[in-house]
Amino acid sequence: MVSFISLLALFGLSLGVGLLIIVLSVMNGFDREMREHILSVVPHVQIITPESQVEWRSQQTLISTVPNVDEVTPFNQVEAVIFSKNNTRPIQIIGLDPVSFPKGLGAVLKADNLGMPADGELLLAKPIVDALNLIPGTPVNIILPSDDNRRAKVISLILVDVFTTRTEVDQVLGIVSLQQAGIMTGRSDSIDGFRVQVNNLFQSSLVAHRILSQLPNGFRSIDWTQSYGNLYQAIKLSRNMVSLLVFLIVGIAAFNVISMLMMMVINKRKDIAILQTMGVSKKHVLQIFLVQGLLIASVGIFFGVMLGLLGCYWVSDLVAVVEGILGSKLLDTSIYPIDYVPVDLRWHDVIFVSLSALILTLLATLYPAIRASKTVPAEALKYES
Repeated sequence: MVSFISLLALFGLSLGVGLLIIVLSVMNGFDREMREHILSVVPHVQIITPESQVEWRSQQTLISTVPNVDEVTPFNQVEAVIFSKNNTRPIQIIGLDPVSFPKGLGAVLKADNLGMPADGELLLAKPIVDALNLIPGTPVNIILPSDDNRRAKVISLILVDVFTTRTEVDQVLGIVSLQQAGIMTGRSDSIDGFRVQVNNLFQSSLVAHRILSQLPNGFRSIDWTQSYGNLYQAIKLSRNMVSLLVFLIVGIAAFNVISMLMMMVINKRKDIAILQTMGVSKKHVLQIFLVQGLLIASVGIFFGVMLGLLGCYWVSDLVAVVEGILGSKLLDTSIYPIDYVPVDLRWHDVIFVSLSALILTLLATLYPAIRASKTVPAEALKYES
């Protein structure tokens, strides 16, 4: 029974350490993807013009001189509805300038070997194409809203290709040329505003304020903390809560160590008494059980770290296997911010988890070790013949 409980304590400690490393790595991955991937394809700051701007190039140059601004891209935005074979879907069409194309979206298109669409052409995200069963190379119909309560306008654009950012923006995003978006809104020579990327995400609000102070009255700004701030805070809160829950597994494993060592003390009470009669001091008895607890902690943490490292390496493949068995995606951008499981293993997390588990296990070892050192030989051997 003592051996079984020892193995149980060892297994529990290894499982707790391994799961905690995997959970921290996955949550770190979501945090990294939020900062480096999701926020690379959406603007950190949007500067909205008070009215259609024709002479916008001087303003673009002025904004680019503001400290901490990395890039400035003019854009036009069209809220519309795309329909095909009696199926409809809302869509947000962004018109972008090929001369100053956003780096984040540019990297996405480059990864798919795509180029900027010409006038009359359209790029659509894969979820939209799949939902409407669209075929690249064919025309698609788009319903544009009317500003004067007249009948909505329907235009046709050629779907030249399909892209995917693997983020939630894929659910609504379409890309056309800046001039094409202007034609769709009836303002072919003007823009709706600027997409601004900054060097430090967490200074977006400050940069937006500086930009507005350099521009005439009437301009307004929207930064990523207004549109994605709640999501970022939710990811951080989830990381802390899930880590706390998994950390309790390590605590439970530490209690198993207490149970195991207490049973060991009771089972070996006679042997402890004999050692004491042979001259072993209470200090040495205490050290014996502390060393035993340390060995259990060391072995359990070692296997836990190995389990965590292997889990971090294989978790993405494991999710793919589960998706294949179930026949559906576990992560969908219609619900989650991304459609894959990111992993960001940080060694300082591994060290923190290992040290925490070691300290908890050693604390759990103290009480049984002290009880063992207080064994009175006369009482332990009283009924021994």
